[in-house]
This record gives sequence, structure tokens and C-alpha cells, in this order.
Amino acid sequence: MAVSGCGCGCGCGCGCGCGQKYREQISGRRRAADVQHDLAVQERAATRLRYFLPAIPTGPIQTPEYMRHVMMRTSASVVGDVEQPLTRKLERQAVLDAPDKRFEFLLTESAIRWQLCDTAVMARQIEHLVSLSHHPNVDLRVLPLSVRVSEAPFNTFTVYDATMTTLEVFTGRVVLREAKDVQHYGRLFDYFAEHACADDAARELLGDWVAGL
Repeated sequence: MAVSGCGCGCGCGCGCGCGQKYREQISGRRRAADVQHDLAVQERAATRLRYFLPAIPTGPIQTPEYMRHVMMRTSASVVGDVEQPLTRKLERQAVLDAPDKRFEFLLTESAIRWQLCDTAVMARQIEHLVSLSHHPNVDLRVLPLSVRVSEAPFNTFTVYDATMTTLEVFTGRVVLREAKDVQHYGRLFDYFAEHACADDAARELLGDWVAGL
């Protein structure tokens, strides 16, 4: 989504600050533990969280083994000691037990079946998604490749209530707070969710994908 601040098309890279209310770019160079702290604060503050996941499962629904692989062997790898950010990331998962919150996870088939880890780790990750789908405050949906969808899953994003959206990119995050932007991603999420499988249909697909590993 294009951002125009001072009118030159640079996204306010000139430092004038006039586009700050539209976008905040969070650099991937920040300490991993600090990023996890910020995410935890955002998750605790929101009551409805919608995660669109076309690439991989997000931190709150990763198994420890899958998480460790992502943090150590991909381009998202942590520089230096991985244990502190890994612990922070696992601690974030406690928020899923909050009865006053609603979590909606929408994963594409590619996000679930991408051969990121060895077979045993992949199997446990998918079985973990099945388990999470039974939580009363979790709506977990999967979007199979066999479904025709007239929209492209360009990137991972999370919608926090109706106040903020974060977009995940290779080098960090983009934070959108303008109402029109947040509403846009809310509508996108709802559109993808309408085409996805939920409840028993989702669990059946997940079981088939584990069996096919």
C-alpha cells in the first residue's frame, strides 16, 4: 500500500515526519527479544486478533521445534544467542488461554505444507494446529490450493481489533494505524476466511496432510 507523506513519493524518508501517522516501519535489526516484547504487548492489548498466514504459522501457534528452526536456519534467524528471544516467543503463547480474547488464524495450504523442517517436526506442527483448533476462543481455518480465490495472498498480516494492522516483510514489520488501512485488511481477511475450511473440515484436511508427509 503506497504511502505518500511530503508529496515526493519517498514515504517521508526526508525526515519531515508528515507521513508518520500513516506508517511505521519496524526494522529487522532490532533485538529479537525486544521485538517479541512489543508483539506480546500488542497481543495483550487487543481482544480480537486476526492472523492471515500465507507463508508459515505465526509464533503463537508454532511448536518449540518448529520455532527453533525458523529462528536459527532461515533468513529470519536471530543473530547471537537464540535462547532469550525463543523463551520470549514461547511465553507469548500463554495469551491463547485468555478467555476474553478471540483469535482467528487463517493459514494457506502452502503455509502448512511448505517443507521447512524435517518430517517429524512438520508432523508435530500440523498436529499442534489440530489441537489448537479445539480451543473455545480460537477459530483456525485453512485455505486449500484446490479452492479458486480471486485475490492474491501477497503477505502475512495481523489485524488487532479495528485499531492497527501489521504487515510482515523479510526485513521487519510495517505498522498501519489509519482507519482506512485497517479496514482494508479486515475486509481482506474476511474475504479469505469465506473461502477457507473451518472446524471439522479443516481438521480433516490437516489430518490428510500429516498422513501425506
